[in-house]
Amino acid sequence: MTKADDPSALKPTRPVRLAGKRARAERRADGAVVISSTEPLAPYPESWNLKLAHWARAAPARTFLTEADGAGGRRAITYGETLAAVRRIGEGLAGLGLDQGRPLAILAENSIACALTTLAALWIGAPAAPISPAYALKATDFSKLAGALAALEPGAIYVADGVRYGAAIRAVTPADAILISGGAPVAERRTIPLAALEAREPGTRAEAANAAVVGDTIGKIMFTSGSSGAPKPVMQPHRMLAVNRQQCAQAYAFLNDAPPVLVDWLPWHHTFGGNNNFGQTLWCGGELHIDDGGPTAEGTARSVALLRAHPPTFYINTPGAFEALLPYLRDDAEFAARFFSRLQLLQYGGALLAPHIWRAIDEIAVATIGRRILMVSGIGSTECGPTPVQSTWEQHRKPEAGLPLPGVEAKLVPVDGAIELRLRGPCVTPGYWRRPDLTAAAFDEEGFFKTGDAVKPLDPDDFAQGLLFDGRISENFKLSSGSWVQATTLRARLLAALAPLVKDAVITGHNRGEVGAIAFPDMAIARDIVGDLDDETLLAHPKLRDWVLTRASALAAQARGGTERIARIALAAEAPSFDNGELTDKGAASARIVLARRANLVEALHAETPPAYILIA
Repeated sequence: MTKADDPSALKPTRPVRLAGKRARAERRADGAVVISSTEPLAPYPESWNLKLAHWARAAPARTFLTEADGAGGRRAITYGETLAAVRRIGEGLAGLGLDQGRPLAILAENSIACALTTLAALWIGAPAAPISPAYALKATDFSKLAGALAALEPGAIYVADGVRYGAAIRAVTPADAILISGGAPVAERRTIPLAALEAREPGTRAEAANAAVVGDTIGKIMFTSGSSGAPKPVMQPHRMLAVNRQQCAQAYAFLNDAPPVLVDWLPWHHTFGGNNNFGQTLWCGGELHIDDGGPTAEGTARSVALLRAHPPTFYINTPGAFEALLPYLRDDAEFAARFFSRLQLLQYGGALLAPHIWRAIDEIAVATIGRRILMVSGIGSTECGPTPVQSTWEQHRKPEAGLPLPGVEAKLVPVDGAIELRLRGPCVTPGYWRRPDLTAAAFDEEGFFKTGDAVKPLDPDDFAQGLLFDGRISENFKLSSGSWVQATTLRARLLAALAPLVKDAVITGHNRGEVGAIAFPDMAIARDIVGDLDDETLLAHPKLRDWVLTRASALAAQARGGTERIARIALAAEAPSFDNGELTDKGAASARIVLARRANLVEALHAETPPAYILIA
């Protein structure tokens, strides 16, 4: 597609103050390339505690957080009120014996109560350890929850509500576990109300513990999503949490010009929502409106209402959630005008943004305000802050990962036919909680963390111009010919080609002659294409098969060789789920588990004479 076919691509973006490209690249004799920022890291306070105290003094009446109050309105809390509540709850947590060796496990959705409890743990130097609510609410055997608690050995467990979380808590914790609830108590267990802790007066225990917090004090323990194995408990010291917010504040310089306004649903048990979005709001003295919606039909409607009431200046979301917003932005000019009214920057994460979504956002912005809004992204991980590498320039709808932020060194190392990104700097974890074995395996001989992310240079002659996403090293594999397949890149192309029908897919073909794919269709959209049929009849229907084959064949025709050609596709009716173990905490299919669990389907997919239900592109 040329720019003449896409006039919105020619329009300028709304001006926004960003750092731009400031990097140097060093080529080594061993083939590695080391990239670092030429901008020095500015001095910064080494704890969120210090930033909270600063804003409570400098702007005590400024709104920090808002949430739905259950009666159609919003409850708000200011920076001054936040610090006062944190000191009171911190006194209670210290009285329960929480400290560096006894973390606070947290099972809760995003809320003001969750924020206060988390910040109170940080205040007294007890690691805050958020655990995915899905481990308790969407699973039935609670094995992941049990594994997380066994890894933590927490001094206490906070739950948002004892009724909703009670079954899981009773199933996996001993009878004498110290439980704190933000709502109803856990039945048959002694439970301390959070309100009782918040009603305390600040005392000497919390203040003495707070005075002992330094940069190396562990602030959080956050679990990886489990995309490539069991979730790992990542230690995040106060310095690590703080410096990454400073790095992002330097990269996205406009955040320092005025307090940012965010509307966000991304979960705080995950590093993107809990550290990047929540943490950046706190760091810059901003305002975060907690969105209880999300990328579902009902959830998006709630998100739209909140975005209408509180237009953001910085909007961060997943590709799926951006796509869910498009019909509202297209069909409601008043909402589009509100959404774009003061928006300065868009950021996506969690997956690659499909070109059709990006183009639609540009077109709506141009139609609404006459300009595009700059869209950026970066590479992140729980072990790295989460944002050590970011783009701060016009991407022209390319999947650009960006460049290292100030203070970060990125080493690019040839591995298994790709280039692995390795990182070193103050925003990188010292290791995994009580797992020296995992820690030793995670770093190379120079102390660089091995991310497992594959990248490639935007300009092969000048690595300082930026990096492109190139998938995951662990998901790449060789065909029987010995040629490497970049599985994540192929998956992204397949999803773009089969949108909006196919929502997820796993690439197959390890040691096989051809590349294949297991595709998971949205059955509601499949019925829109064919009609209201049962799943088995639906997936076998010639109209649906033709719809998929037409697009898959067009994609295959673009391939430059066998490693880029998806030759066979199986449509799977059973979607990945938490219960079957195939769905990660990020909501994406785990390739490793899908391939193991559906080994028979993989065999059929690559059989010399495949079954009739296999689509041959």
